[in-house]
Amino acid sequence: MRNDTGGDYEQCPTARKRWHAIGSDPPVPSASFRVEYDERVVVHVAGELDALSGTDLTALFDDAFGRRPTAVVADLTDLTFVDSVGLSILVTAHHRGGAEGIPFEVHNVAPACLRVFEI
Repeated sequence: MRNDTGGDYEQCPTARKRWHAIGSDPPVPSASFRVEYDERVVVHVAGELDALSGTDLTALFDDAFGRRPTAVVADLTDLTFVDSVGLSILVTAHHRGGAEGIPFEVHNVAPACLRVFEI
């Protein structure tokens, strides 16, 4: 699990004490990610892409672009929800790809989320 500072909650005693002090458990990430590295980097997103999970996705995109692949792909087959933060992360990745000459592609938008992408 991750804490609000982006570190690993289980390995950070300070964060653990802070969450216990306020009588709460740390937030549970609402999405999971799987990355395939090849000539292209494919980031599979499952679950809910929101403010809580967005920092992890941003870090994955930073790593992906840093590898200078032929393309960075976001596969959203298993995405169940996306909010404005999630959309912003995808738009930012698109702009970064254009600036760096690395195509950024969004594939397989799940039907549950398609309407948000159409707007």
